[in-house]
Amino acid sequence: MAAHRAVGRPPKVNYRIMIKLADAIQHNANITDACRYAGISRDTFYRYLNSEEVFAEKMAVAKDNQNKVVFSFLTVELFN
Repeated sequence: MAAHRAVGRPPKVNYRIMIKLADAIQHNANITDACRYAGISRDTFYRYLNSEEVFAEKMAVAKDNQNKVVFSFLTVELFN
């Protein structure tokens, strides 16, 4: 059985980039600053927003959480 290699360019937005964008948006960054933080262009952001359902859902949740206190899964409990 031959191994198939992926053909074409890898996607610009991967899970790590999506998490960076969501984190920046949750912390009240505008789209320009969030994209700069994640290392992508605004055009790429809007292209993925309009074409990828999972990406659009994650960004909508991040936008909804802007005015809420959001704890990261990395938050350490200081008081026991």
